[in-house]
Amino acid sequence: MKKTFALLLIGLFLASIAGHAQEMKLDDILNSYYKATGIEKMKDWTTVKSTGKTVAQGMEFPFTLTMKRPAKIRVEAEVQGSKMIQCFDGTAGWNVIPWSGSSAPQDMTPDEIKNMKEQADIEGPLYHWKEKGHQVELLGKEDMEGSSAYKIKITKANGDIDNYFLDAESFILLKTSSKIKIQGNETESENLYTNYKDINGVMMPLTISTKIKEQTVSQVVIDKTEVNVTINDSIFVKPAVTPVKK
Repeated sequence: MKKTFALLLIGLFLASIAGHAQEMKLDDILNSYYKATGIEKMKDWTTVKSTGKTVAQGMEFPFTLTMKRPAKIRVEAEVQGSKMIQCFDGTAGWNVIPWSGSSAPQDMTPDEIKNMKEQADIEGPLYHWKEKGHQVELLGKEDMEGSSAYKIKITKANGDIDNYFLDAESFILLKTSSKIKIQGNETESENLYTNYKDINGVMMPLTISTKIKEQTVSQVVIDKTEVNVTINDSIFVKPAVTPVKK
């Protein structure tokens, strides 16, 4: 009985050590990621403005992405001669979708607001993840087209789960994956990050490719990024709709 109890204690002790070692390894990996990307320098960024294009279904759509602390974001895109707008002011969201049959700004759905709020996080969910209420777990290594990558599972404060893949040598973000619903069916979506460039001391991907069922469905190409430019808060405010006179 005493021998069994002693073995049990040893087992628990070893399990505790293993768990601690994994936690320390995760911390080391994340710290290397922060250092490799220079992400801590983003704390001095009050605004970010990027312009580029989205390529999808053989067509190109110019866009402008504007972000301002705290948690403000606006996306404008030219789609077949019409302007599409998605905007989140830190609390509420609205959009203009010309092909919906109305050019008037409409309130976003709760799911749309949740998505925009996530995008408004300039540094992304891995940075200061504990303060943001997320949970992070190291799942080990995986092969990515000949490169070894650390797979990190992040359970966000809102319950969503994403996987992040960091290059095991450079610690640059290679890919993220998550579950999405298309026409009621759940499938996996992947974002691949390439063409990194130094932007004000921070390594940022200029090309982001989205894959669904291993097929590339869209590609975002960023042509220019400006940091700490003057941005008026008014662009995030939902425009008032003028009643139509009868």
